[in-house]
Amino acid sequence: MVKTYRHNLIQFSYPDNWAIQPPDQEQLPQEISLESPDGCLWVATIFPATYDPKKLLKEALKSLEENYQDFEYEKITSSIEPKPEHAVMANFFCLDFLVTAKIQVFVQRPFVYLVLQQAENRLYDRSHEVFEAITTSLLAARSNATSSED
Repeated sequence: MVKTYRHNLIQFSYPDNWAIQPPDQEQLPQEISLESPDGCLWVATIFPATYDPKKLLKEALKSLEENYQDFEYEKITSSIEPKPEHAVMANFFCLDFLVTAKIQVFVQRPFVYLVLQQAENRLYDRSHEVFEAITTSLLAARSNATSSED
């Protein structure tokens, strides 16, 4: 089954067995996270459109690099639509586990979204389609809202 999160202009669908941590504040930036029963993590941080997407990615990478050993990343071309402004795949070690993460930055006025999806390497391969579906639902909801506002 699928649940839907809706609050203000933010909306997305996610598996009903994933735990959600809604934002702890009304003003931007806001962070919403989802965690699967097996430890996969999806996090969307929503910023006002005035934020620089390149700077947001740089800050996210710096934070991960400072907190995890053997942090490596490479820029990628994402298959998701709409295309992100920036996208990288990263790998790092956490508690003896190899973790894979995909970080994407999307600009959809009036927001800039920083989306992080991560899981232990073996779980990531099994979960990437679920991650992409959640992200697509977030962006599609905003695209539909933008279209109806025009």
